[in-house]
Amino acid sequence: MTQFRFLRPTSWLAKRLGLSVSTIERLRAQGSNDLPPCVRIGGAIRYDDVTVEEWLQGKMGSTNRSPVA
Repeated sequence: MTQFRFLRPTSWLAKRLGLSVSTIERLRAQGSNDLPPCVRIGGAIRYDDVTVEEWLQGKMGSTNRSPVA
């Protein structure tokens, strides 16, 4: 079955992460690794919803790991 992927605007990502749009834009301008990868189409910046969810799962998984003794 085909999974539909949607390209979402920065405002969607901000709401999804609980951050302001200006924070997202600042982090992106700084080249921060604290954001999922974006897609640039002309002057528009978009975020693939599936990629964002996978990125979040990876972030959540890395915080739930126990330290290696």
